[in-house]
Amino acid sequence: MEIVFVDSDTISLNGDVNFEAIQQRGNLTNLSLRQDEIKLCPDCEVLITNKLPIGKQAMSQIGSLKLICVIATGYNNVDLEAARRYRKTVVNVPGYAKDSVCQHTFALILNLATKSHIYDRDVKKGQWQRSSRFNLLTYPSFELKGKTMGIIGFGTIGRAVASIAQCFGMHVLAYDIADISKTGYTRQPLDSLLKHSDIVSIHCPLTEQTKNMIAKDQLLAMKKSAILINTARGPIVNEEDLAWALQKGRIAGAGIDVLSQEPPSKHNPLLAGVKNLLITPHSAWSTIEARQRLIDITAKNIAAFQEGQPINTVS
Repeated sequence: MEIVFVDSDTISLNGDVNFEAIQQRGNLTNLSLRQDEIKLCPDCEVLITNKLPIGKQAMSQIGSLKLICVIATGYNNVDLEAARRYRKTVVNVPGYAKDSVCQHTFALILNLATKSHIYDRDVKKGQWQRSSRFNLLTYPSFELKGKTMGIIGFGTIGRAVASIAQCFGMHVLAYDIADISKTGYTRQPLDSLLKHSDIVSIHCPLTEQTKNMIAKDQLLAMKKSAILINTARGPIVNEEDLAWALQKGRIAGAGIDVLSQEPPSKHNPLLAGVKNLLITPHSAWSTIEARQRLIDITAKNIAAFQEGQPINTVS
């Protein structure tokens, strides 16, 4: 079976992951393609993509294509309507980055709570050395214990974030479009969650319903002392409105790992010196353990498809 990984450079960091599990399923070709180059894969039967968009043109051009493996959880980069039309099976890798994303979520929260990243910058600029006291007491910080954390999207990652929040002694409010009663939590109305949370963390997929879900009205509903965390998808939060809310002090801070356009445009409003904002470059998922897990589960997806019993299919 001919297997082509069209953007393998997004997974491998100087060759630190092992593709052997996929290689055992067929003849693997690793590429570093861009959208207009998909036509260079005319004979592949299995196409693996991380973030490269796969639309109807690619599906129509590659007659041999049977299976599209999204080597990620989010699959908004694949035209599912076209996949149905051309009878291509689409699979993804749910839950692979649960621990990595949870860890990154709290890295953002703790940096914003303790200001450690800013203090590190100040020390390296010599401000502690010039201090007249034993310390620097420049920025207000706060404890997580006793605070309320609102989690938007209560799937695998959202529930794991809730578990860690409880370890910090936080109260948890949860919102999801699905029934979450079996999790032991009561689904809160979104407006109530925003109003009562000290930290709001987003862990839902990007859909037509969640696009721009957090915009000016929702930001105004939050406490002025609250912080917003987004490690899900950039378009869930309206970036212009978030920049406005931070500059005007309508919320106290934000930590984001995702933007509406990646890599970002130089015109992105969040890159214009917005205060109290911490940005990381879509790296929450990318620990070596999570990247290897992606490869190994994708191999299992291919094996299941070859055996006529596909798993992790999306529709």
